[in-house]
Amino acid sequence: MKILTPITALLMMVGSIAPIRAEEETPLAKQMEATSDAMKALAKETDPVKGAALARESQDSVIKGMALVPAMIEKMPAGAEKAKAIADYRKMMSQAAAIFCDIEIAFIDKKLDEVAKLVTDAKALKKKGHEKYIEEE
Repeated sequence: MKILTPITALLMMVGSIAPIRAEEETPLAKQMEATSDAMKALAKETDPVKGAALARESQDSVIKGMALVPAMIEKMPAGAEKAKAIADYRKMMSQAAAIFCDIEIAFIDKKLDEVAKLVTDAKALKKKGHEKYIEEE
């Protein structure tokens, strides 16, 4: 019987986490992390100028992410189903970009109640997209 030392156990845990980190470091993950960070800040922002700037940051990262393909779709065999999934992914990303444009406009118009509703819409779309295009580990 082998006895695990604390160091061996720690190394085993780090080894099991490493693949998750590698997955998170994809170009798409970086763009989505930027979007997520801005979205969190948007929910709390009350300054119209700062809020509009955050909304533009979100738009930019979503647009950059639109050109990329989620790993789950990349793994699909070539064909109509994969092409449809790519088109649907881009459609959802376009919807997200449009919501962030609406958030920017709401901030410019100083309609913070509308901003809150739109941020909720963006979060719901994010959840839907993640359920559809991120594999559970």
